[in-house]
Amino acid sequence: LHRVDRRQRQMCIRDSHIINRLLSNANDALKDAQANDKDEFYVGKKLAYYEVLDTIKNDLIIAEYDLQECGLDIDLDNDYL
Repeated sequence: LHRVDRRQRQMCIRDSHIINRLLSNANDALKDAQANDKDEFYVGKKLAYYEVLDTIKNDLIIAEYDLQECGLDIDLDNDYL
């Protein structure tokens, strides 16, 4: 069990740059959607990032990863919906 936890932690730390990049892109999409709230493209783009991040977060929760170490210890619903 200890070895699995360590391996999961290492994977999360290694992959957190990908999650950080997704969060950065999602924040850009959020700003675009707020600036163009009547444009379905920008609203859809924001929702697409939300869906990707929510899927990743749910998979990490199921696998019992530490969301803080992975950079997903945030309220996606509040931030992106």
